[in-house]
Amino acid sequence: MLDKLRHVVERFPDLEAMIKQHSADNRFFRGLCEDYGEAVDVLRGWEASSRGRGSKRTDACRALIADLEQEILLELQNRIDGV
Repeated sequence: MLDKLRHVVERFPDLEAMIKQHSADNRFFRGLCEDYGEAVDVLRGWEASSRGRGSKRTDACRALIADLEQEILLELQNRIDGV
């Protein structure tokens, strides 16, 4: 499994099989998962440093992560719906 895909599976463990399959089938979805993983890695790095806590860029990264989570779930729902 791609390292960046791991973060999506950690966030949505009940959807692991669907995440892996859709990632294998859909380049756009795989890119979303990679973007999500990179954003999580960046946020964790900033949160680990005392300078990054509470900064505007940390807040922006959290917002990006939330947006990516919604887009990932929407893509999975579209797969279920056959869209």
